[in-house]
Amino acid sequence: MKTLTLIVDSYSSNGNIVQALKEKGLSIVETSLKWGQYMITDSCVIYHMTSAELARLTADKTIFRRILDFKRTAAEPIVIVEGDPLAHNDIVSKGALRGALSFIAMHNRVPILTAADVNEVTEMIYIMTNQAQNGMGMTLSEPAPVETPAETLEGDRSNGGNGSLPKEPTELREYIVRAIPEVGPATAKAITKKYDSLRALFSATAKDLTAVEGIGQKKARKIVEFLDGKFEE
Repeated sequence: MKTLTLIVDSYSSNGNIVQALKEKGLSIVETSLKWGQYMITDSCVIYHMTSAELARLTADKTIFRRILDFKRTAAEPIVIVEGDPLAHNDIVSKGALRGALSFIAMHNRVPILTAADVNEVTEMIYIMTNQAQNGMGMTLSEPAPVETPAETLEGDRSNGGNGSLPKEPTELREYIVRAIPEVGPATAKAITKKYDSLRALFSATAKDLTAVEGIGQKKARKIVEFLDGKFEE
């Protein structure tokens, strides 16, 4: 079993949850995430908020914009609410809270998980990271692949968000790596450290790719299948 790796937003890196996850053996990588605090795969990002935060964001109506922005920057967003989501009706009505939860889960298709306290949040993040990176331990039918939104590609933001291709050869090569399915920002960085050219990467076998941090057998196989695909497919 490979060491589990969790990408954590720098602002959350010194929190109790991260310290507890380190004690469980997770390898923590600090970075700056646009939205959310924990990235368990290149596409799955967790936004953890307390029930009090949910109430405050609902009261001032900023929850709607936050969720929309969060969804745009993560192909598989997940929200974890710590505490009873309807507990703080002293801040905003339960009806408004239910409306906000409906907006998140139904209108935006963002899963909402609830946890009683920080310990449960920690356990949830650990379990999800383990399942995502080591599998479920059983054979399951796979869901249809989700295309990663352009906002998650660092190259798009570095180009002013206008979708234009980089002009510098080195930046263009990195852009091409990030455009490969199953490859997000973290994996792209690991790939460019391992391979010094696109030719070397494209010549790699699935077994070779598993030596790259963050790439397991399943992801490596999908990357190679994509690179070997015919243009007319």
